[in-house]
Amino acid sequence: MKSVHRTLGHRSLVILVSALSLAACSGKDTAADANADQTPMAASDTGAMSGMSGMQGMQAMGDGSMMQQMQTHMRMMDGAAADSIAFLLPTHRQMVANMIAQFNKDMRDMNMASDNAWNATVDSLRQDLTRMPEMQSSELQQLMSAHRTRVTRLMESHRKMMSDMKM
Repeated sequence: MKSVHRTLGHRSLVILVSALSLAACSGKDTAADANADQTPMAASDTGAMSGMSGMQGMQAMGDGSMMQQMQTHMRMMDGAAADSIAFLLPTHRQMVANMIAQFNKDMRDMNMASDNAWNATVDSLRQDLTRMPEMQSSELQQLMSAHRTRVTRLMESHRKMMSDMKM
């Protein structure tokens, strides 16, 4: 039994170090999206996010680093134990909220209109982010597969819209 707890402890530590490394390597700092209030991160949530300032510095989509970081983060979440997912939830919520804000900014900057599928996916992700803090660890773990599908769908949709605009 001790080896199981020790293994879980080591796994959680590895996940934590990986998350912190992602934050430290996030690249240059950029200003938060002017419409960040449209994301589920309310001002009261920022106190819980005090250590997440590196996540706010994720670069714009032009170089794809935000998407790469999100893909790496989602793979890490896939293999994480329920308790680790709960521990990483503040980081995850901030990353997804920042991604949505950046995607919306990219679309505004290029005068692109969102379609119904985009709006539905963003709405679903915001609902996920709003209800996740109230969930038990096991519920979070069960939600992650569908949530990852929505995150991936939004990234793929954004990538396609941006490539279509460059043509």
